[in-house]
Amino acid sequence: MYSFNGRFNHQLDAKNRIRIPAKFKADLGTDYKFAFGPNKSIYVMPFSEYRKILDSFGDVSYFDDEMQEAISDFTAMVYDVTEDNQGRVVIPGELKDFAEIDKDIVITGAASFLRIESLKNFEERNKHKDVKSVFAKLKALKTDN
Repeated sequence: MYSFNGRFNHQLDAKNRIRIPAKFKADLGTDYKFAFGPNKSIYVMPFSEYRKILDSFGDVSYFDDEMQEAISDFTAMVYDVTEDNQGRVVIPGELKDFAEIDKDIVITGAASFLRIESLKNFEERNKHKDVKSVFAKLKALKTDN
């Protein structure tokens, strides 16, 4: 299990590159993926988390057109990531446009993955949140285990 937590403000350089914060690098590993996320965000997934998603597709029949289409749509939204010699990664243009990223970004831990979004969208999404509402949502996840 991963423990991605915390928030880091960064900026894209002139070539649309970022460095993943050192705090996250050990758990993220060297083989990780970028993917479209909700609310105009980019998910950063360790390969093992991506593998769990693929495994969750189970034994979908090759003849189930609807499910095969959904799987194809999802996997088409996932990008391989390659770091340069200085540990920088390029955010693909399609993801950058989707997430409305100009220059300023926020990278947040989300337990088993990371989330990248524009500072503007992050601030807009969070401007009315308070600790009480966050805890209320998390309380709904509680089970009797």
